[in-house]
Amino acid sequence: MKSPHMAGPRTRWAAGWVLGATLVAGQAEAGTFNADGSFVFDPTAVQIYDFEDGVPDPIDEESDPINAAQSDTALSGETVVTVEEFQSADFEVDVLGGRHTYRASMWVRGGEPAAYFVVTHEGENAANELSTLFPTGRVTSDGWVELANEGLRVDGTRSGAVIGVFSPGGGVEVDAIEIVVDGSVEGEVNIPCEGAFQGDTCGAGQICLWNECHNVNGWVPPIPADRDDVALYLENRIRFLFGPFINRSLDMPASLAALQAMKQAKDPWGYWNGFTKAVRLLHDGHTNTYGLATFAQDNPRPINVCFLEGIADESLSTAPSDPLYRDILVSHVGPDHDLGLKAGDRLVRVDGQHPIAWARSLVDINWSMSSASNHETFAELASSLRSFISRYAHTIEVIRCGSTPNSCGPVEIIDVSAIAFDEPDTPAVVYSCDNRPLRHLPDSPPDHSGGVFVGKVNEALPNEAIYGLEWESLYTTNGNDGVGAPLEAAVQTFQSEGATGVILDHRTGTGGTLAGPSILWSWAVASHDISYMETRQRAEDEQPTLLQGQIVYNGALSNGWVDVAGSSNPTTIPVALLLTEDVSASDWLPLGMKGAPNVRIFGPYQTNGAFSTRYELGYWFGINYIMASADTYVPDGSTMNGRGVEPDEIVFPLQSDLMAGKDTVFEAALQWVRQEMNP
Repeated sequence: MKSPHMAGPRTRWAAGWVLGATLVAGQAEAGTFNADGSFVFDPTAVQIYDFEDGVPDPIDEESDPINAAQSDTALSGETVVTVEEFQSADFEVDVLGGRHTYRASMWVRGGEPAAYFVVTHEGENAANELSTLFPTGRVTSDGWVELANEGLRVDGTRSGAVIGVFSPGGGVEVDAIEIVVDGSVEGEVNIPCEGAFQGDTCGAGQICLWNECHNVNGWVPPIPADRDDVALYLENRIRFLFGPFINRSLDMPASLAALQAMKQAKDPWGYWNGFTKAVRLLHDGHTNTYGLATFAQDNPRPINVCFLEGIADESLSTAPSDPLYRDILVSHVGPDHDLGLKAGDRLVRVDGQHPIAWARSLVDINWSMSSASNHETFAELASSLRSFISRYAHTIEVIRCGSTPNSCGPVEIIDVSAIAFDEPDTPAVVYSCDNRPLRHLPDSPPDHSGGVFVGKVNEALPNEAIYGLEWESLYTTNGNDGVGAPLEAAVQTFQSEGATGVILDHRTGTGGTLAGPSILWSWAVASHDISYMETRQRAEDEQPTLLQGQIVYNGALSNGWVDVAGSSNPTTIPVALLLTEDVSASDWLPLGMKGAPNVRIFGPYQTNGAFSTRYELGYWFGINYIMASADTYVPDGSTMNGRGVEPDEIVFPLQSDLMAGKDTVFEAALQWVRQEMNP
């Protein structure tokens, strides 16, 4: 630990600031400024870094090098650390041996860095705990901003800590890192817990993650002094900015009710999570929340099993279907961490609930929650189950099956909490969950990873020219970048190699821009007007009538603002489009193809219905939220956000097919293509 250093006198003034509804709180300050503007570390600090005696080595071989630079305007002394764009700088913290809370702070200049304090449990393979550092309101006249958080609980008998910063753009300077004890902890810091909703094991400012109470007060800033004004400001952001009409009608009341939690909250997590929960309750494909922990916390207990919704035709006598939710089946598994499950096995319950009902209940605490805009489908939750189970579940109930009919066994309970965490650097070949039980092209990756893959389908007979395209993204800004060139190349392959039928497998569609679907529309369907998207215009606007919608659409049409799909010379070969999980441009893709005489859409249910665009807002990478800001009109005057495109053929994966190594949805599409090729 370095001895405290005081900066020499210089022309600088320091002040606290408050902006409208900024997140400033009345924190206890640590380091202080003399009257001449020089900075003085708190003499009680347990750790400081001012870099006057050099910089430490990187904490491990994978860390970025730490670079020092001389500066006449350093906050402390004459040396700063510079962190280049997309790099980070991490510093070890010598915490005390007992159980204490800490205030962690650093001063930064330039950009909007992500600063963090990470509690590590070396030797236990437990998940790290991460806190975000936020502006305290203290700034200097030469551009230094203090980032800090307080009350960060550390059990020094089992844990270490790291403080660091990541620069997402433009580079940043760092100086005057300081760790100060600001309290003590009675009892255990991290006690075992059975699952997210198994009683009140965890205390205030904690949630049960990986079967241990994690301290999440550090995910958020302290409660602001003007808490009611901030709550009202954030409420009005939702009221004024959230655009989809159907979701405003159905979901806005629950969202606004959740905001009331901010008024009664006793701790920072309760306050800020009240707001993020309100965002998640808007139930929209473009609307979600995330924090720094969403990306920075490694999963010590990966589950390499992919789930999807289907029909459990081989095990309904053992476990009847739920009246509200579809059966959850194993689509495919990776080569390790698979719980002994395989394709065709069934997930019956999680902590006593249907898996989708359980996943939906996590909306209270799960910042990674995703949703469909419509209120009938749950593909997003099904594909996320493996991650949610690892983090939040205590037990799951499964049915294991063989590869032949009538080979399913009884319901079996798996204690998730008893699954050992991985040792550090344990290899795991984690397969992607893409709603495709099988891949059907010669160069499709066995781990189901994404990309653009094209070629003759594996199931084509020698005399058949049936081609396929498997891909996820539709993002391209000009038709050449992103997936633009690969999609153009795929169309060229179909044309040059004489395809007589094509299966477009877009069962995981991550959206993009309309320039992506336009490439496939121009090849597959005749030109026609399809939609007009409009960002929310007035605070008082709510669901329009069909007549009002027609007026809006026709006005856009007369101005040349509507979206047009197709071309004057489309193909006439049969084109099957396969869908399951989609959003945004991946909703527009079937909207532009629906009704074409040579196109047939296959899937288990309507698409997401995320016909909007979005605003992405956040605060220093700790509290981030995305909100849909528009809605889309179609020619009859209907609004589309919240209503997906219905498949022409409703096809659910069958448990019996999965057990036998068959892909129900693909097989249905292949049969139709063959029929159309040979009428």
